[in-house]
Amino acid sequence: MSPRTLFHTTPIYYVNDVPHAGHAYCTIACDALARARRLRGDDVFFLTGTDEHGQNIERIAREKGVREQDYCDEISGIFRELWGSLNIEYDGYIRTTDDIHKRGVLKLWERLRVAKAPDGQDAVYRGKYAGWYCPRCEAFKTEDEMKQPGNICPDHERPCEWTEEENFFFRLSAYQNVLEDLIRSDRMKIAPESRKNEVLAVVKQGLQDFSISRARVKWGIPIPDDPSHVFYVWVDALSNYITALGYADDSPGFEKFWGADAERMHVIGKEIIRFHCLYWPGMLIAAGLLPPSRVFAHGWMTKDGKKLSKSTGNIIDPKILADQYGVDAVRYYFLRETPFGQDWDFSEAGLAQRFNSDLANDFGNLVSRSLTMIAKYCDGRIPARVLEPADNRLASEGIFASYDALNFSAALTEIWASVSAANQWIVQTAPWNLAKDQGRAADLNAFLYRLGERVRVLALLASPVIPASAQKVLDMLGIPKDAEARRSVAYGLLPEGQPLGPIEPLFPRIELKKALSPEEKPHTVSEHAPPTTSLPAPPGTVIAKPQSVDEGPKQPPPTTTD
Repeated sequence: MSPRTLFHTTPIYYVNDVPHAGHAYCTIACDALARARRLRGDDVFFLTGTDEHGQNIERIAREKGVREQDYCDEISGIFRELWGSLNIEYDGYIRTTDDIHKRGVLKLWERLRVAKAPDGQDAVYRGKYAGWYCPRCEAFKTEDEMKQPGNICPDHERPCEWTEEENFFFRLSAYQNVLEDLIRSDRMKIAPESRKNEVLAVVKQGLQDFSISRARVKWGIPIPDDPSHVFYVWVDALSNYITALGYADDSPGFEKFWGADAERMHVIGKEIIRFHCLYWPGMLIAAGLLPPSRVFAHGWMTKDGKKLSKSTGNIIDPKILADQYGVDAVRYYFLRETPFGQDWDFSEAGLAQRFNSDLANDFGNLVSRSLTMIAKYCDGRIPARVLEPADNRLASEGIFASYDALNFSAALTEIWASVSAANQWIVQTAPWNLAKDQGRAADLNAFLYRLGERVRVLALLASPVIPASAQKVLDMLGIPKDAEARRSVAYGLLPEGQPLGPIEPLFPRIELKKALSPEEKPHTVSEHAPPTTSLPAPPGTVIAKPQSVDEGPKQPPPTTTD
């Protein structure tokens, strides 16, 4: 298949506090998507960044006694440091305090201020807004959205404030038919389907014009027509998706990745779908620019049944998790446990169970057994190339399709089914018996080459999610750093005669009692963890520890974990 031009983004994260696991969840998913697309051969640009303006930043900096810019520099730096520790390989990182962003916002404004809406009126106009305002959300709330009594913001559990001020408005109501057609036709494809229906329900109620400036906020980008106003934080923040590509300067990157031939995709939390699927495409269309072609709204990671939130203090520190379990284990658990579009509740017991069952027992055991046998029976070198029949080879098309649909759990389920099949293949073939018969040396070498090639391809297919571990497998296979075998899943690329690298444990098992946090220790794994979705081990498959390569298993080992 020919390479595609693909642009996808996380939302830019608000710097009102340090990152939590919810931010890591979305960013890891976008990183895995980028890696899968690059592995397939596509031309990819993966963007993330930080949102640094607004009333909350003014307040926090004032409380800390620091300049707003200094505070933003500190928190944005913490985000970037975390992404480095989680092995996130983004192509662009944008901050709304960057000069390239500010210039892009002003260029977009120049288009909006002279634009005419479909009804012939000005797309932007001055008006007075009165309503209930949540300073933490930096958004107005309707009566239906607030909790009563007390006009409470449902996200922050704090009272909203009655606010009246004159602002600039965007005439979203005039774009209702245009946006409805964009969504229904899937020219802007919203997934999962339930989120598309949610947005269409909002459209059906009748779209309302929205404020695009604030007079009470000073920390932001001033509007040239009236410097007493700054751009509303959502207008400022949403523009990052094109400003990061060089929109201000009409750069080749903008023309390429926001062009008609590119997929223009946003991956967001479901709570901000209205802004990305209505406000943002409405403004782009008004400015004569292309809207996004795809929006995926993922579910919430929760803890104790409640949404992760810096404001409410219900958080999980991803750095602590990665330090305890390893980066790849955290990445794997986040993307394997539940389909990406659904809400799910984090469980440290579930993470520990996935580590031991899927990573240590299944994949780690396959790698260890395969390489140990190649080392023993082939003098530490990859045997002569003997390919499997085409109909026996791993099919990668479905796995790449699942990755592209952001159905990471389905991709990993298919990969791990092949891991289980490879473990079963070892038991059925019994290479330790072939090694005892000199007349079957050719059969043994053919089996071990094919097994090594399966391990290589499986490592590459899993590499979008567990990149560091996959590279370790390729190192143990002795594949040179510049070899095509490290970046292509095409069959037969494992270099024959290549010396193996040092063989090391990939995922050493962990003791569950030590792994669990204090509040989880009294519970057993089966009581506390979500049921595993990995396939059951085939009869006779070794999953507890590697067997001796000299003999077959004496009896099937137990399939339960401690």
